[in-house]
Amino acid sequence: MSSLYRLRAITRPHNLSPHRSLTRLSLTQPHPFRPSPISPAQTNLSPPQQSYSTTTTSPENTQPQHQHRQQNNHHDQNQQSQNEPTPPFPPLHPLRLLLSYLKLLALAHLIWNNLLSLAPAQGPSMLATYPITGTWHLTSRLSRLGRNLSIGDIVTFTLPDRPSAIGVKRVIGLPGDYVLIGTPGPAADDALMLQSSITYQHKQQVPEGHVYLVGDNLPASNDSRIFGPVPLGLIRGKVIASMEPSFTRGPFANFEWVRNPMKKTEPPTREEVLAARDLE
Repeated sequence: MSSLYRLRAITRPHNLSPHRSLTRLSLTQPHPFRPSPISPAQTNLSPPQQSYSTTTTSPENTQPQHQHRQQNNHHDQNQQSQNEPTPPFPPLHPLRLLLSYLKLLALAHLIWNNLLSLAPAQGPSMLATYPITGTWHLTSRLSRLGRNLSIGDIVTFTLPDRPSAIGVKRVIGLPGDYVLIGTPGPAADDALMLQSSITYQHKQQVPEGHVYLVGDNLPASNDSRIFGPVPLGLIRGKVIASMEPSFTRGPFANFEWVRNPMKKTEPPTREEVLAARDLE
């Protein structure tokens, strides 16, 4: 048996050897368990190319998209402007600040000289209408120079004998009116006795361009009975309100509007005129 097997092994052709067939196959085909060798041409790898698809759109389709983009841009800008903090006001230039103060002073000067003015008053000449001290008068400058005055109005004026002082008196005579001028007699505490003590001396007509002013407290008043009728050019305004400011009750304490107590009357009769002549 052994000789037979030997013969067969010697007579087997070489091309049928399993080892040679395997080596030949390994040179031509990759081994299933070994990685294939990389050629030098495959070392420079390029990134994968992306494919883009382009679609052609008509102008009718692009216009709404463009408008939508603009709306989105405006919306984003509005949100950014709302989120951004508001910057503080820049400091004013000194010249501009000075100009604003000058405008304010000019406006106050215009109101003070043409519309309203406020001034204190003191003295016993307007008792018992106003106290001696502590009264402030709100004056309408629209009635300066004697415009729109009537009998019984309280006015402020520049004193003819003291141009630096301002007086407060009541109008009892307009241009062209006749005024019975009297001087008060001895001082009396009772108002009725004071009225009966007045003795009329003479009658005077108020000249044109003048008014006749007297105080409510006749015995202690320096008025037209002493310095004569007052020119209309010295009238500063008509008192429309009065107040008594104080630290405890505020600046508008006892504020009240001034009303004219006089009423328009009929002209005197002939008998009253004759009686007035008899008193002269």
